[in-house]
Amino acid sequence: MRQLRRMLALALLSAAAAAPASAQNPDWQYQWFWGVKGGILTYSLPTPGQVVSPQVGAEWLITAKRTALYLGVSQTVGVTEADGFTFTNVSGTPAVTFDGMRRIQIAILVFPTNGVLQPYAGGGFVIETLPNAAVTGLTGTAATTVQNAVDGASSGGFFITMVGAQLRMRRLAVFGHLQISPQGQDFLLGGSSTSLEFGVRYALTGAREDDVTTRR
Repeated sequence: MRQLRRMLALALLSAAAAAPASAQNPDWQYQWFWGVKGGILTYSLPTPGQVVSPQVGAEWLITAKRTALYLGVSQTVGVTEADGFTFTNVSGTPAVTFDGMRRIQIAILVFPTNGVLQPYAGGGFVIETLPNAAVTGLTGTAATTVQNAVDGASSGGFFITMVGAQLRMRRLAVFGHLQISPQGQDFLLGGSSTSLEFGVRYALTGAREDDVTTRR
């Protein structure tokens, strides 16, 4: 936590130093940004434990004066197989396979400064899904019982917090942010997920008809 506060303080100081240049680069308010992103996602499995997977995705950012609505989708790359899962009325620890993790993120972000380098932070909601989750190594009634349990626990919705920064070049922005989400007990994966993403976003259209003289 202390290290995160230091990073935020440094980002705020950098943004403040860059603020005079923002008069030449104001085109970020009341815009609809479209972006692409990539990075890594960290989450926990019973076996082998913590996993780091590459991920790719897309995002949309609708900005207002100092806030923005964020919508993002991402998908890890590759098929994941793990064992060590325990299920009620089933002996042993069967293995489960799934096609990575798919995430849909919705958040409200706050942009405290108007500099070329802009830190931002916020929170919202994330839906995490394990596509095509299936039990392996079981047959008969046990396989049916576990598969029903897997189907019911392969997706869930959780709170999410975000912190990051973007470097603006008129309507183009290069960004990086960290997303952290605790996972509920009813989800197949325990613990929490941590996503580190980098990408570019571009303002394709205005979010509303707005007079640039009203932007501050």
